[in-house]
Amino acid sequence: MLVYEFVENGNLEQWLHGDVGPVSPLTWEIRLKIAIGTAKGIAYLHEGLEPKVVHRDIKSSNILLDKKWNPKVSDFGMAKVLGSGSSYVTTRVMGTFGYVAPEYASTGMLNESSDIYSFGVLLMELISGRSPVDYNRPAGEVNLVEWFRGMVGSRRVEDLADPRIVPAPAPRVLNRVLLVCLRCIDSDAHKRPKMGQIVHMLEGDEFPFRTVRTRTHSISQRQHASYS
Repeated sequence: MLVYEFVENGNLEQWLHGDVGPVSPLTWEIRLKIAIGTAKGIAYLHEGLEPKVVHRDIKSSNILLDKKWNPKVSDFGMAKVLGSGSSYVTTRVMGTFGYVAPEYASTGMLNESSDIYSFGVLLMELISGRSPVDYNRPAGEVNLVEWFRGMVGSRRVEDLADPRIVPAPAPRVLNRVLLVCLRCIDSDAHKRPKMGQIVHMLEGDEFPFRTVRTRTHSISQRQHASYS
């Protein structure tokens, strides 16, 4: 018999995509708390264990929330152990569509950077309240990652935040979290930060004051200043 901790607030997916009314109970402060707590949990898997563990299915429905909105990373049914000295493991591609890192989907080569990409998508989901893939939206908005990149490229950053967040996040803080998102989904997996670094970035201890570029956009220090 397995005994699990009871989590009063269910999972994150139901709060982001369920019928919660025009104002979400998930304030910006709560969303940031969930993001940081989740990042710490994944960092423990990657950096606190030997051998390290790759979760392989980071998504909103696998983030459970207690009565104080503390997140719990759940469902390790697809997790893989990364052997000591191994930089990756080759495995059958598994995970949830919309969250899976593109290089893992195309090669089957799995390591921590795959989880980091998935966390970046989860972070975008927290910011926007949108699903990673939503075929009910217009063509340019179906894929959350591509929509995000396009919105940042056209400097419509303020329109990325979930309109149900009241009060809206401060522009400087929103921009900081957006930069973390973009680093997590870098098309070059080697350039993605480690989860420990991501925790520091989200907590404001380590802010990437440099130009962050993708194939379609850049956010520069000058642009950041304009949002401060």
